[in-house]
Amino acid sequence: MKATYTLLPEFAPSQKPFVVKKIVRPYFSTDFHFHKECQLVYVVSGSGTRIIGHSIERFEEGDLTFVGPNVPHVWYSESKPDEPASEAISLALYINPELICEHLSALTDTQELRQFFRESERGIRICGEKKELIIHILKQMHAQQNRHVGMLASFLQILDQLVDPEELVWLNLPDPMANYTSQTSGRVPKLMHFIQQNFKEDITLQQAASVAGLQLHSFCRFFKTLTNRTFSDFLNEVRIGFACKLLQQSDLPVTQIALECGYTNISYFNRCFKKINKMSPKVYRSAIVAKN
Repeated sequence: MKATYTLLPEFAPSQKPFVVKKIVRPYFSTDFHFHKECQLVYVVSGSGTRIIGHSIERFEEGDLTFVGPNVPHVWYSESKPDEPASEAISLALYINPELICEHLSALTDTQELRQFFRESERGIRICGEKKELIIHILKQMHAQQNRHVGMLASFLQILDQLVDPEELVWLNLPDPMANYTSQTSGRVPKLMHFIQQNFKEDITLQQAASVAGLQLHSFCRFFKTLTNRTFSDFLNEVRIGFACKLLQQSDLPVTQIALECGYTNISYFNRCFKKINKMSPKVYRSAIVAKN
């Protein structure tokens, strides 16, 4: 199920930095899609399954999540045979991160906020007291549609809560390559480029050490200090991330996907996939296909 780009109509007529909207439908059901705007979603009523990036989780009434820019996502209702279908109601705050940072940069340093928007591409579930506070403010925002200063004040309160990492649960692992692609010289970018170009092949520890220009024992210490992972764990994260994309966007059989990602042992591929995603590749694909 390939995600499609969506242009949000609320932002089309004018360059609005944010929009709050109440959505009422018989059930949750949209295409698997993405857009350049961030999205804070509070589920007022209804339940089902949500997909944010590679994360597939059940949601219930009261669920509060934040989706970063250009992250594929969808919410789907799941009716229970012994329960009447409940109306799907959500309260959503859409944010144009570029415009917000541009407007606020005249008033304050926006580096922390820009960093949050970048990290939010992993998807966030908000819990605890912070969740209750943000829901309260979000309801205030929706009630203040004609009080523009009041809406702005509420919006800034929500941003202030979001940039604080306490009571935020990240839904996806960070891209293991992301922290190292900005470097342009030295052994680190050279090594990461090698991994990126060759992860589909059978990369040995000795090959990686040679690319980094280190002896094997020195390379193991160097890599663990650099990434806080063993080389094997890091390589598996890169490969499984690619496998998730193929499971979402292609009809290739799981065995073929394993080979495409550099695994010659399907049992080992399944174990690695389940360790990272908490479900097997077949269950992962079935959950996505069921929402298509």
